[in-house]
Amino acid sequence: FRSATLGLAMGLNLSFGRLGSYGADLSPTLAPALYAEGWRGPLELAAALALLAAIASALFWWLERRTEQRHGLLAAQAQERFVLTDVWRFSGAFWCIVALCVAFYSVIFPFRSTFAIKYFQHAHSLPLDAASLMNSHVFLAAIVATPLFGYIADRFGHREALMTFGAALLPVTFLVLAGTHWNLWIATVLIGISFSLVPAVLWPSVTFLVEPRRFGTAFGLMTMLQNAGMTLGNLVAGYLNDANGASEANPAGYAPMLWFFGLLGAAGFVFAGLLWRNRARTRTGGQANGSSPGWLRP
Repeated sequence: FRSATLGLAMGLNLSFGRLGSYGADLSPTLAPALYAEGWRGPLELAAALALLAAIASALFWWLERRTEQRHGLLAAQAQERFVLTDVWRFSGAFWCIVALCVAFYSVIFPFRSTFAIKYFQHAHSLPLDAASLMNSHVFLAAIVATPLFGYIADRFGHREALMTFGAALLPVTFLVLAGTHWNLWIATVLIGISFSLVPAVLWPSVTFLVEPRRFGTAFGLMTMLQNAGMTLGNLVAGYLNDANGASEANPAGYAPMLWFFGLLGAAGFVFAGLLWRNRARTRTGGQANGSSPGWLRP
């Protein structure tokens, strides 16, 4: 899909992933009998879904292999050689994308998937089902909005401006949570827009910054660093909650965690701004030389 429809295609891909996450958040409501039995029922449900994913992966491998053989792509790919040290030749814009990716996901998933429900229960007195439902709305928004934002990026360009705007909403979200008593819907809407907009533009942008033979390495490197960041984000946030006695009896103990996520989100905004500046400089240089780098095209 390295074409004018890439943003929409990847947005739809992400949308289906968010649909699964939305279903997981609602699973206590959708399958209450499983949860009433204890840990075994939910674990068996998760195992069944994981098996379904493995079957889908095998089917994809078979279809891809057949397509490559049919079109003679295997021989062409065999001639392509990639040297691992070429990683250091990635552009500065690519590393800005990577830094934004790490900072962004180190906030989104640790907070949303690990700490948000307990935080909503303890700091906002929501029961478990209501806290899960509130948390799920972030993914519900992403299911609808991510393909839409991908289409907008395909149609109108300005990817770096869209990423900067989406990244700016993340620290604002935690500023609202840590510094106000506003309705939780405000923070949910802000984080929902950010979580829909940034991924819809971030991942497709990689294909405009890296030559095709390096796509696998580029996406693999980004994903590895993203997961390392999420691991550290979980550990730091958990430590802050423990150190400050965050609990139902002490909801104020969650404040350091919120400020940590807010500062990390602000770092993501800075990297998005650096990417935007890099884009402006590259565009100016390209115009001066009578050319335009491919990644700047809509």
